[in-house]
Amino acid sequence: MTVIAHISDLHFGAHDPAIVAGLVAELNADRPDLVAISGDLTQYATRREYAQAGRFIASLQSPVLAVPGNHDLPQFNLPERFADPYARWTATIAPETEPTWSDGTVAVLGVNSAHRAAWHWDWSRGRIGRKHLERVLGRLAAVPKGLARIVVAHHPLLAAEDRPRMVLAGRARQTLAALAEADVRLVLSGHAHATYARFDEIEGVGPLVVQCGTTTSVRLRNEPNTYNQITVLPGAEPVIEARAWTGSGWSGQASASMIGA
Repeated sequence: MTVIAHISDLHFGAHDPAIVAGLVAELNADRPDLVAISGDLTQYATRREYAQAGRFIASLQSPVLAVPGNHDLPQFNLPERFADPYARWTATIAPETEPTWSDGTVAVLGVNSAHRAAWHWDWSRGRIGRKHLERVLGRLAAVPKGLARIVVAHHPLLAAEDRPRMVLAGRARQTLAALAEADVRLVLSGHAHATYARFDEIEGVGPLVVQCGTTTSVRLRNEPNTYNQITVLPGAEPVIEARAWTGSGWSGQASASMIGA
């Protein structure tokens, strides 16, 4: 059995210190096998915010796998954004932007959906480029048989049922189809500050897409701060519990193998 705490959109620099303290206390008490962070650890990617995010990660007693979000690229220093957009990430968070973690039950692979620029004005929109997809498919091919395959990215690949016009990562449809072919069980994402889990109803097959709301920031969008507790048992459907901040602690909202499917 493997337990993963899926947290996202921490937005250090626009965070609630009480929620951060409560999250550290909860995670260190529960000691999940892995803490997976699906992007936006900072608000403006300043050195101060990165230092805060780094101290948070260092305070956790579980292994951490993190991928960057659009807010983790320099927002104001354009020369750095174009020349070395992940310098602060690699110096503070992790030496890579697409990490891998595995145990005897799961293999978790990060994919970087953030981009330094795009052919439109909204640079917050993500994309799973062909090279990124080919790279993760190659890594998935090397995963030993019998391990549940999980992919972590920042931008959503499937919209919430009640938000059909949600902006998804570029090439979301192609990416989901390719991940289905690679036998991926779960895709963990953030960005939209919304909590839900569902299968692709059009294709009818493929991974369960699990979205996490903002876990520690004050930038709420009509729902509380949340994170997901995911339990993976060999040969069984994963169990997902969405946990919400009550103002003084964390409380389970829902528990099911398929939420909203």
